[in-house]
Amino acid sequence: MFIVYDAIFFLCALLYLPYLGVRGKWHRGFWMRLGLSLSALREACACRNVIWFHAVSVGEVLAVEDLILRMKEKFSGHTFILSTVTPTGQRLAQTKLKDICRVIYAPLDFSWVVRRYIRAIRPKMYICAETEIWPNLYRCLQKEGVPIIQVNGRISDRAFEGYKRISGFVKRVLDCISVFCMQSPLDAERVIRLGAEPSKVHVAGNLKFDSLPETAPVAKKDFGFEEGDRLLVAGSTHPGEEEIVMETYTRLRGEFPRLRLVIVPRHIERTGDIARLVQQKGFLPLRLSQYRDTKGDAQVVLIVDSIGYLRVFYSLAEVVFIGKTFKVGGGQNMIEPLYFGKPTFVGPWTQNFKDVVRIFLRTGALVQVRQEEELWQAMREFLASPSRAEAAGASAREMIKICQGATQKTLELISGVLKA
Repeated sequence: MFIVYDAIFFLCALLYLPYLGVRGKWHRGFWMRLGLSLSALREACACRNVIWFHAVSVGEVLAVEDLILRMKEKFSGHTFILSTVTPTGQRLAQTKLKDICRVIYAPLDFSWVVRRYIRAIRPKMYICAETEIWPNLYRCLQKEGVPIIQVNGRISDRAFEGYKRISGFVKRVLDCISVFCMQSPLDAERVIRLGAEPSKVHVAGNLKFDSLPETAPVAKKDFGFEEGDRLLVAGSTHPGEEEIVMETYTRLRGEFPRLRLVIVPRHIERTGDIARLVQQKGFLPLRLSQYRDTKGDAQVVLIVDSIGYLRVFYSLAEVVFIGKTFKVGGGQNMIEPLYFGKPTFVGPWTQNFKDVVRIFLRTGALVQVRQEEELWQAMREFLASPSRAEAAGASAREMIKICQGATQKTLELISGVLKA
């Protein structure tokens, strides 16, 4: 079965290479992902006490950041490796954790590639954020006697249905994992139904509730806004959603002339397309990377094309829209704006965050709308009533405190395996 998987993975990779070239998505980590240029990594891991973390992209890096810091304190004699898949995840990891971890690109899941990685790193433990399944990597790690820990595990509706179609193969991969730290009882139930040994499965909670430090002191004036301006921040937007946000913003501006718009796309390479849309709508697009003083210019729409600013703008917002919720997707992390007590709005597609949505709808700070027309009406109600927004925000912050603690539970489970 694994030979068939290797062959299918190889064919998919060959088909994907032209796409990478056309879209300009080649990056310097590609050769490392093929198992080449690993000599520096081999030297960095010479101590043999190596703990290998994996976080696919930005959200996963942020989720495990606090866990890595806590583990570094507890296991100071170990070397920490953090692998990512996406360039944006790589840049964020380098920015936040380069003094603690050696940050690398993850191997492509070919059997011969992962074996080269394992020989270079010689990990004592492998810890993967969320529920990613890398069949060859997991099988090779198990053969080397390396325990695999799944942290902040979740299984979306879509993934669950897909895994059920190949349940026999998935069970063989899950058998390689030593401990599952799942976000919720539903996630735990699903991984067991897919074949995980129940004694290995634990409900530890969501690490993202713990990875929410305050941002450095900033003010609206630092980005060209006046203190009386009110910000609508559209975070982690996907294609098609910027147009919805622009329509909503245009309608709200008639009643709230001091409202300003900040768009933070999920993929910053789309900045050019978004700038053209903003211009078509009669506004002046301004990229954060090309920031200049535009104080008093009410036509400016700020487009954030730099990594690491999403939390900053959430902290300054009056209202927040979360992307990947109006176009079929499943949602993006909505915990961060709720942590800052901001009224947060999502569309109908939030299946990747079912528990979060269920919990925070009750606080009043999270509002889910079913149609585009409802978005501006819902935002208008909060903008017209600051006291309502403040009360809902306070309720959300209290709920955040109740939901925290996953890092400590996860750390205890990891420690039990490391000391065994």
